[in-house]
Amino acid sequence: MKHKIGADFLREKIKTVSSRPGVYRMLDEAGKVLYVGKAKNLKHRLTNYTQENRLSYRIRQMVSKVHDLITVETAGESEAFLLEAELIKQFHPYYNILLKDDKSYPYILLTKEKYPRLCKYRGDRKKDGTYFGPFDSGLSVNNTIKSLQKIFGIRSCSNTYFAARKRPCLLYQIKRCAGPCCGCVSDEEYNKIANEVRSFMTGKSAHLQEQLTKEMQELSKVQEFEKAAAMRDKILALNHIQGTGTLQSSEPTDTVALVTEGAYTCLQIFFHRPNLSGNIYQIMKDFNVEELSTLLLQIYDKAAPPSVVCVSEEMEDREAFAAALSQMAGKKVEVLHPPFRLARRQWMQEALQNATQTLRQNMDKEAVAHENWQALKELLGVSTLNKIEVYDNSHIQGSAAVGAMIVATEQGFQKNLYRRFNIEKEQTNDDFGMMREVLTRRLKRGIKENDLPDVIILDGGKGQMSQVLDVFHQMGVNGIRVLAMAKGAGQHDKGLETLFLDTAPTTPIIPDHKSQLMFLLQRLRDEAHRFAIGSHRAKRSREMFHETLLDIEGIGAKRKKDLMTHFGSVRAISGASMSQLMQVPGFNEKIAKKVYTFFHG
Repeated sequence: MKHKIGADFLREKIKTVSSRPGVYRMLDEAGKVLYVGKAKNLKHRLTNYTQENRLSYRIRQMVSKVHDLITVETAGESEAFLLEAELIKQFHPYYNILLKDDKSYPYILLTKEKYPRLCKYRGDRKKDGTYFGPFDSGLSVNNTIKSLQKIFGIRSCSNTYFAARKRPCLLYQIKRCAGPCCGCVSDEEYNKIANEVRSFMTGKSAHLQEQLTKEMQELSKVQEFEKAAAMRDKILALNHIQGTGTLQSSEPTDTVALVTEGAYTCLQIFFHRPNLSGNIYQIMKDFNVEELSTLLLQIYDKAAPPSVVCVSEEMEDREAFAAALSQMAGKKVEVLHPPFRLARRQWMQEALQNATQTLRQNMDKEAVAHENWQALKELLGVSTLNKIEVYDNSHIQGSAAVGAMIVATEQGFQKNLYRRFNIEKEQTNDDFGMMREVLTRRLKRGIKENDLPDVIILDGGKGQMSQVLDVFHQMGVNGIRVLAMAKGAGQHDKGLETLFLDTAPTTPIIPDHKSQLMFLLQRLRDEAHRFAIGSHRAKRSREMFHETLLDIEGIGAKRKKDLMTHFGSVRAISGASMSQLMQVPGFNEKIAKKVYTFFHG
């Protein structure tokens, strides 16, 4: 009997599904997860997928590919929320609305140690200290740290660099650090600085300013006018920071605005924290408001949930969502919806206005991108173009050879799918051999995981094209269109490229070099080149560091690895003291002295 697929399969499968809360996974013929969803009532939710006339185009496409269904019952709806978020993070299903950037949001960390320092921090918040954020970008973090250094003079250097200092660094000279490394400030005074930073960043700025004003007046009374002037400048700087922060809150609050026009939706989130604010956004196509809670859980898996989340849309699962957020945060989290009062109403109005403007700007860009994508499909002679992979190699006379693959869709570069290939041969100048190795490794994995692109673009000419087609023939790969871009006059930037298609691999195509299509192809090629060069430089740098360590007499591969594991870089090793080197597992005074003498003479 033929195996049913799609809606027909679901109608049969639903008969055995319970009406309890839970999570479901839809799988394709190869067993790959297409979609992960949660439901208050599994049978009722899955029945909706059989009513195809009510589904969006994206979901109809997904349902047509379903070959299998896995359901997991949970104790309640909030547990289903958390399990769904975990499975989405694990499987990255194609048809789920996923975050456009899989990086965690940056925070500022004030460390808990003898001499606290400010540093940028991403990832799980496991280090001891006080965290401030999240911030919308690493640039915002860097600018905030710089401002706090100017006002308070708190250090930002690494512990290894700090321990190796024998005299104050440049930051002390330009008055952005109090210089605790060299005793330029007493321990008591430095701890006071750290406490002032903590007070300001946690919203206790009014009390801090009162304290600073009192100290300034006392210094004036005893005629310490220079110190009093420095205190005055600090108060003015704090007032300036507070005056420029328009959307701040003493209670951690997020404002979530959702705006839809046609098939596109903009999700805009404003973070309101004491003395700081920021926002992130995401543009989505065919978005269903029922997926909002799922997308927010992905975000709050990377950014700690605040005390209050204000959402522009009514959520049917609001209570269960709030319970899931509370469990995730380890504290009570309120999820509110309109009508709002006072400041929250103003925040929501500004967030909705911002989301509308952002959506319209991106829709204009989307229209241009769509035109270029259609022109590329016409050039390639394909009816379907979901994913492009672009390849380039980088090396210096065969050393530190790296292959690079970038991925692009109509929506732009998919950086979470980029991949580096370390060339296995020790040293080779054979560019063709490198391309064969890279493509062979990529296709083997793609065939195994049923994940192959529609089009491959090569940075090269007829020679690179012939190598790829030969690999295709040997591996029995069909259905992937190949485009090679041979650069003109030996330069990438002259705009004189010649194109070759696999349908006629020896016949050159001379394109209109001023067309938008050619700009798109050049941008794809240049991104692959940038990624390849960056990967090569990183590999070459690591190899040079390792070779430097191998030059030290008595330091073999194992001890080199132990040093790099302990310190993280050759620069940190070179700045380490004898006592720090002796803390490396397996290092005694004799070995530590060899390393120290090598760097310090």
